[in-house]
Amino acid sequence: MKSTTLLIITSPFLVSAQQSLWGQCGGIGWTGPTSCVSGAACTTQNAYYAQCVSAAGGQTTTRVSTTGQAQVTTTRTTTGAQASGSGLDAKIKSKGKKYVGFATDQGDFSKSTDVNILRTESGCLTPENSMKWDATEPSQGSFNFAAADALVNFATSNGKMIRGHNLLWHNQLPQWVKNINNKATLTSVIQNHAATVAGRYKGKIYAWDVANEVVADGGGMRSSVFSQVFGDWTFLDVVFKAAKAADPNAKLCLNDYNINFSGAKLNTFVQVVKDLKSRGVPIDCVGTQTHTSVGGSDIPNFKNTLTTLAGTGCEVQITELDIAMPSTSTTSALLAQQSSDYKTIVSACMGTSACAGITVWGIGDSESWITGKHPLLFDDSYAKKPAYQGFLDGINS
Repeated sequence: MKSTTLLIITSPFLVSAQQSLWGQCGGIGWTGPTSCVSGAACTTQNAYYAQCVSAAGGQTTTRVSTTGQAQVTTTRTTTGAQASGSGLDAKIKSKGKKYVGFATDQGDFSKSTDVNILRTESGCLTPENSMKWDATEPSQGSFNFAAADALVNFATSNGKMIRGHNLLWHNQLPQWVKNINNKATLTSVIQNHAATVAGRYKGKIYAWDVANEVVADGGGMRSSVFSQVFGDWTFLDVVFKAAKAADPNAKLCLNDYNINFSGAKLNTFVQVVKDLKSRGVPIDCVGTQTHTSVGGSDIPNFKNTLTTLAGTGCEVQITELDIAMPSTSTTSALLAQQSSDYKTIVSACMGTSACAGITVWGIGDSESWITGKHPLLFDDSYAKKPAYQGFLDGINS
């Protein structure tokens, strides 16, 4: 039987556009689009997940092998930037998850220590502050994207996914928004803000924290200009629908803190998600921030928390992980416990099929928002801590 092989070199810009940059394009059980927009190529991360990554600086080689009536087509793209690092991100992807990420922002990109960690350990970046409302629209209708653009440009040029954070939050909110007392006006303002910010990065964001921290600490609805003016949860309908219209291929998340603890807040959060879905509001994922402390009572029960969140039918993401020391001093015992706690949390994600990935909220301890509490994987000198090994052990558990 005669077999022929034809080698074709094609430009990535001739591939028909379907999935957006950084969107899923293959893997076991995947039924969505398998080709990518112009300038991106479908790259296999593991058996369960292939992703459209930037093909900038490279070329796509398509090999078509014909035997009898059957044809097998294999596409491989060599890119200028790697799709993921060789560290934690690569290891978690090898186990079937989508990413390990870090929170960062423009100031980190001039530091070689931060850049090296982001390039080797991370597959996904979250802007710590640059996409929040006060940074992007400090006065009504006047947008500033300089810092956010810097993160997006760094991420895309280095082959990293992006989690957008965030479109609606009661904190870091400009006073002009807080002063609105009319529902129609606030509806229009939310829609315009979400459409402008999410629309600017259409096709570049893996997932948006569309709304952040809307549940009160004791359960029920958090008091904010949004809850006060609307009087109910329908302000979420407005912002989620606006985000969907602006960036239809991004995953849309509801994100909150202290839902790693069981109780009234977690129960309210889960019910809000279920109610949104029952109203046809487009929500794809839930985020548990998971700011916790060494030896925290929530940690042994964390797997049950993820199971509860998975019960919403949404993808689950650990979005802002850090584990703070009880004081500004450390001991070998505390460092060992922190390592064990990271292992427990990461292992819980690995054992929960709905858990897609984990973002650590910062790079080196000296940069953490929790001043002096040494909550991260790298110390003040950017050396790996025992916590790093605990994270790795959790991936391999």
